[in-house]
Amino acid sequence: MHCEALLNTENTTYYRLIRADGALFWLFQVAGWLGISVLTYLSLSVPYDQYEWSYLGHNISQSLLGFLLSVPLRYVYRAVWHWSLYPRLMVVLGVAVLFALLWSALRLLLFMVMTGEMGLWSDFGGWLFPSLFVFFTWAALYHGIKYYQFLQREHEITVRAESAQRQEALRRANAEAEAREAQIQLLRYQLNPHFLFNTLNSVSSLVTAGRTADANTMLLNLSTFLRFTLENERISETTLREELSAVALYTDIEKIRFSDRLNVKLDIDPESLRCAVPSLLLQPIVENAIKHAIAESELGGTVHIRATRREHSLEILIDDTGPGDGLSGSDHQMMNGQSKGVGIGLQNTAERLRTLYGDAGAVRSAASPLGGMRVEIVLPATVASTSAGGV
Repeated sequence: MHCEALLNTENTTYYRLIRADGALFWLFQVAGWLGISVLTYLSLSVPYDQYEWSYLGHNISQSLLGFLLSVPLRYVYRAVWHWSLYPRLMVVLGVAVLFALLWSALRLLLFMVMTGEMGLWSDFGGWLFPSLFVFFTWAALYHGIKYYQFLQREHEITVRAESAQRQEALRRANAEAEAREAQIQLLRYQLNPHFLFNTLNSVSSLVTAGRTADANTMLLNLSTFLRFTLENERISETTLREELSAVALYTDIEKIRFSDRLNVKLDIDPESLRCAVPSLLLQPIVENAIKHAIAESELGGTVHIRATRREHSLEILIDDTGPGDGLSGSDHQMMNGQSKGVGIGLQNTAERLRTLYGDAGAVRSAASPLGGMRVEIVLPATVASTSAGGV
């Protein structure tokens, strides 16, 4: 995204400078040839007392003629700008000489016509030398200004690229800080006293009922889940496969608590398993669905997790069967950021995705076809570079 934004900025700058080049060219063109008229008047008309209108008219006319003849030079030089040095140098000098010859002949002819002086063709060399000087100077100034603008553009692009890199580094640093803070908040949210109390109470009930195998399984799952959570405290991203493993540990604990009232269904695109996702992304959303949809229903329900990898994005859908709201009241109000009160689960998720991926990450909530609520998570489909310790 940032690369695309930088490219758009560079294109905008380039076309803005191209438009500025046009205005700058005509400004120098007018000022240059007007300056030649003034210089000719001061160096020839004044010393030789040539104040007649014919001489003044020739002075102005030759500058106007030079102005018109030099305009095509711009397009010729622009056409060969990207040629290699020696061929371009030959074209630049050759065209300058050609136009200097043409300007000398035309302004000498114009001088004889306007002033009535004849037989001046023998002095053509005297007219050609200043013409060569003028057109060589014109070519040198054109290329000098062009190269200066080119260096300015390169400098501006370099500065913008460095600025973008610094902003990217700052964004990543902020993302890591936000991720760590979010993980701490999620840890408090996930492992709240109610969760631990319910789990330990379930273990006690299982032991009392003689279901020691189930109690041992619950304790082992709880221990593994706690270890996974703590080990991933410093990891901002993991694979979807490992994230689903953590969710499986959590849901296995809850399945023992709710017995056959909780059904978890997975529909995972194999291509998506290697995609990078923020660590502990799904567990608080699944917990929210269980807490507000399954636990409150006497018949229980289903939590359906789907993951699909698109061309450039990873789409994760978490649906539940109800009892009508799979999210808390505040989470339910979160629709594309237009909420007055946002639950901590979706709020943490939205903030982390926004910090990590900018506009490429999004969280949306809506009614689920299963009867409860749906949470949709969209993030870039990239292969995880950091792997968690495993579960």
